[in-house]
Amino acid sequence: MRTFDRETFEREYRAPAKPVVLRGAAAAWPATRAWSPEMFADRFGDVVIRPSVNLPDTEVPYQARDADHRQEMTVRELVARMNAGDRCYIDQAVAGMYPGLEAEYDFESLCPPNILAVLVWIGSRTRSGLHYDYVDNLFAQVHGTKAAVLAAPEEAPNLHVFSDSHTKSQVAPQHPDLGAHPRLRRATLLEGVLESGDVLYLPRGWWHYFASSERSISLSCWHGTPLGPSHDLQLMMRLRQVRPWLRLLRDFSWHGVLRRPYRRRLYSPPPTGVMLYELLAGALRRKPQ
Repeated sequence: MRTFDRETFEREYRAPAKPVVLRGAAAAWPATRAWSPEMFADRFGDVVIRPSVNLPDTEVPYQARDADHRQEMTVRELVARMNAGDRCYIDQAVAGMYPGLEAEYDFESLCPPNILAVLVWIGSRTRSGLHYDYVDNLFAQVHGTKAAVLAAPEEAPNLHVFSDSHTKSQVAPQHPDLGAHPRLRRATLLEGVLESGDVLYLPRGWWHYFASSERSISLSCWHGTPLGPSHDLQLMMRLRQVRPWLRLLRDFSWHGVLRRPYRRRLYSPPPTGVMLYELLAGALRRKPQ
C-alpha cells in the first residue's frame, strides 16, 4: 500500500484482519530521519537496560534459555557490542524509558484505536523466531531493514508449535528443515522486506518472524482489544495433538500448583500450563467472598 488512505485501510485491511505493508508511511517521521544506534548512545547512553546478548545464530531462538543471554549494561555499552559484531538485542523496551522520543514518531496518524504500548527494538543481526502476539501491531521500521515472514492464524497446525508454548513455532522460516517439520509443506507463508520508513500492519494472532540487518531500530505500536483465553483454547483444539495437552497438564501441576521452577525460553512467556494456572488463580483471588 503506497499511499495511506484511512478509509481504504479500515475497509480492506483492518476490518478483515489482513496484514499490509504501508510503504513509506513513517518516512517523514523525525525518528526515521535521525535515529541510529549512535543517537541512542549519545542521548541515552547511561540508561541501564537488560538486553539479550551473545545470541545464537538460529532462526529459532526459543530453543535457548532466556537467563543464559540476559546481561545488565548501559545503552552505550550495548551499542559498542553491536558495533563489535555481537548479535544482541534491546527487545520489547517501553519507549517511555527514553524521554522525548514520543515527539519523534506518530502512530496516531495511522489511526490505531486504544494504544496499549509503544515499544523500541534495537539490535544487530537479530532473529525473532516465528510467533504470534495477542494484540494488533503497527510495526515501523525506523533504521536498517528487516526481512519478514508471516502466516495466517489458521496455519498453526502446520507450524510445529512448542508443546509447552503454543505461541511459538519450532520451524526456521527462512531455512526450514522439512524432514523435521513436514507439516510446514502445507503452510502458506508470506515473505517481504521492510525498508526504513515502512510500517507493517500486523493483526493479532498472525504468526510473524523478523530477521534484521546488521543494525536495526524498529517501533511497535500495540493496540486494540487483546485476544482472550477462548483463542488459546480454540488453537489448542485445532492442533489435534495429544502432547501439548499432556504438557499443559504437567506444567499446570508441577510449575503452577507445586511452584517448581521452570526453564523460560528466550523471548517467551511462561509455559502455557503456568499461564493457565495464573489465570485461574487470579480469577479466584478476585472472586467476591
